This record gives sequence, C-alpha cells and structure tokens, in this order.
Amino acid sequence: MADPKKMFVVTVVARQIEGEYVFVTQKNVFHHMSNADTLAKELKKQFCTPDGKAIPQTISTPQGNADCHCDVGVFEVAVGDKENNE
Repeated sequence: MADPKKMFVVTVVARQIEGEYVFVTQKNVFHHMSNADTLAKELKKQFCTPDGKAIPQTISTPQGNADCHCDVGVFEVAVGDKENNE
C-alpha cells in the first residue's frame, strides 16, 4: 500500500543548448514509485537514443524557438496534513 504522505513527481528539465534558458515541467504525480519510474523510462526514450546520446528538442518561447537537451527525473515529495507539515 502506498504511503499517503509521499508522492512521486515526474519532471522534465530542458536546458537550452546555446543559451541560458532552463525549462522545468511536471509531467505527472503518482502515489507509487513504480508508476513514476515507468513514465520516466517512457519519457527518456523521447529524449535519448538507445546508446544514451541526447536528442535535441525544440521548445517554442515568446522570444523564438529554443533547442534544448532534456533530462527526466522523479522527485519524492512529502505531503503534510497540517500547515506545519506534520
């Protein structure tokens, strides 16, 4: 059974190849780490070749397109029941 005080957030961090932009997006949140891990593995297939080389992604911004390399991560988050996070 999942711990109701823990959630697992799947994120994508895109770093601009030639520039200073960094984009962080939350893809989904899960109660079970195994579900988060499954999604993270699927997302990584979009951003890397089977031998681990980055596949550049183009992100549209108000200033124009930004070519980026993307990393996928899973973060464990503690969920509090009260304002003091107990």
